[in-house]
Amino acid sequence: MRRLILLLALLLAACSIPAPAPLPTYTPLPTYTPYPTLSEGRRDTPIPQTASVPTPKNTPLPIATAAAKCIAWIEAASHIGETTCVRGVVYSTNKSGSTFFIDFDNTRASFYAVSFRHSWDDLRGKCVEITGKISLYRERAQIVVENREQVRECAK
Repeated sequence: MRRLILLLALLLAACSIPAPAPLPTYTPLPTYTPYPTLSEGRRDTPIPQTASVPTPKNTPLPIATAAAKCIAWIEAASHIGETTCVRGVVYSTNKSGSTFFIDFDNTRASFYAVSFRHSWDDLRGKCVEITGKISLYRERAQIVVENREQVRECAK
């Protein structure tokens, strides 16, 4: 009986000792790929498209005229779904495979233009006007450039 009481007392004493605090664990930050990446040989994954009305292939997209007012690139996110002209100074350009990107700042979270068919030399630091339908891709405003005429230098 004494052994049983002693065993119960030890068990109760062990239960009343607080457990040590767990050690902190390392949780890596999630990675973020702002652009769709395509590798040459892999075409089984389609590029996500925003819902839009199909445009016949031989119908040209509207091109900005001198009379048309362009919006600043920083305002593009508030014009989702509109076909308009977006104007700004190019911060950088990047070519990844057959995809060409035109960025207007270094955050990779704001408006950009992307072309899967064309690329341009020497746009960095130049004012450009890009005409097209503003859509969202991964919560980022973009214009998909299908014709070279959609991108032009700003009128002086």
